[in-house]
Amino acid sequence: MANGRILLAHANADCQKIYGSVLAYDGYEVDVVSDVESALARIAAAPVDLVVTDLYLPSSNDECLLRRMRTALGSHLPVVVLTGWTTETHRRLAIDEGADRYLALPIRPRELVAIVGETLGKVTRATSAATPFAKDHDRSVANGI
Repeated sequence: MANGRILLAHANADCQKIYGSVLAYDGYEVDVVSDVESALARIAAAPVDLVVTDLYLPSSNDECLLRRMRTALGSHLPVVVLTGWTTETHRRLAIDEGADRYLALPIRPRELVAIVGETLGKVTRATSAATPFAKDHDRSVANGI
């Protein structure tokens, strides 16, 4: 049984391979897409538990996936932004658009797994027990929030 279904929406093939593989190895069902329209179609076709996405993905109208998801879904779907855009302006944009976490690349693959688990836990866990990562570290990541 899978830990959950993750949509990995990233245009970078290396990110898709590395992060998709480690999430799958950790027991998540991972669907990979590389543009906004494919991500929205995948979410509409079958429910996902969390989205890991780049801040900017190819799109027919240059609108970011976060904004389109919030408009189309009307409800909160947990999102971890995994991006090479590292300025404070980009971080603030992601948070303002509803991202739960913002991670600047590069990030260790196992660190992403821990953050995904923690983010899903905030949504699905009935108790406030923290993941081992959260116990050993504060809630921030060296390159993120």
